Amino acid sequence: MPNVWIKKGDFSLREVVSVPDAAEFLEAWPHDKRNPFFYLAENAMQAAINGSIPVEEARDAFETFCTEAGILADEPPKG
Repeated sequence: MPNVWIKKGDFSLREVVSVPDAAEFLEAWPHDKRNPFFYLAENAMQAAINGSIPVEEARDAFETFCTEAGILADEPPKG
């Protein structure tokens, strides 16, 4: 899974590097902020772990969740 960068607070980023890493991130997501995009991403991670869907499809679902949650970040510049 290509890495996904998410905003963590106002000044830091977190790099999500794998399907299990994304699943772990979702597990820690606050219950009161879970919405249909969260559940789609969560289900996609489990399906990718089980081999039911391609990793790329799971990544797309995770990115959509991050976009809807307002936490998707651009990859930081290499330097």
